[in-house]
Amino acid sequence: MRSLVRHAVSCLFIVAASNASAGVITQDGVVFTSTWFGNSLTLEIDAANRSGGWAGASAIDALSLKTIGSFSGVTMRSSAGTAWSLAPSELNARGCAAPRAKAGTAPSMTRLCYAGDAIALGDNMLFTFDFTGTPALSAPHLKVHFVDAAGNKTGSLLSLDFPAQGASAPAGSPSGNTGTAPELIPAAPVLNPPASEPPAANGQLPVATEDDEDASEVPEPRTLGLMTAGLVMLGVARRRRK
Repeated sequence: MRSLVRHAVSCLFIVAASNASAGVITQDGVVFTSTWFGNSLTLEIDAANRSGGWAGASAIDALSLKTIGSFSGVTMRSSAGTAWSLAPSELNARGCAAPRAKAGTAPSMTRLCYAGDAIALGDNMLFTFDFTGTPALSAPHLKVHFVDAAGNKTGSLLSLDFPAQGASAPAGSPSGNTGTAPELIPAAPVLNPPASEPPAANGQLPVATEDDEDASEVPEPRTLGLMTAGLVMLGVARRRRK
């Protein structure tokens, strides 16, 4: 019994791992997690235990994404509620390298850079990007601009690709543009299909009579035999217990 329970638990872990769709980068005590579904990408930053080059950082004021295909527009939402401005440019040590523009004004973009008021570092910092067009979100390249209390750049810009990932629909969501083929569920086989009734001479199906209904309720000999055998086995078991 214990071996069966262990096997079942291991199967659950395998299923959970196969459904995972998160790309993770860890550097200087900060964990970056990228997940996507359809045309939405979510970036989580856990920076409460930062160390190394980012030990003196207290906030971030810009981040950028590239290697995300092409898209015609994007909007960003953050857990801090801060409204950052968008520039279809690269992030460097001084921030976004091009003049900022309002979200969605560029006819076609292949990268983005969001910047604005500094957001204090902590765990569960969420940034959600909603794209229009045909982005490729499975392995984005991320840069983040860390700053100290005086607003000066601290540590590196990260500048790393997330490992390529598959996408799975959130619980309760309909299937959409996930990047993976939907799982096909085979139809259950039909056992002992009922024989079709031949039509009557007038082209209509025959009407069941009371005699037919009574006959259908009589158990088959095979069923009676199985019931008898079961009762005999129960009697033998009771005698052995006595």
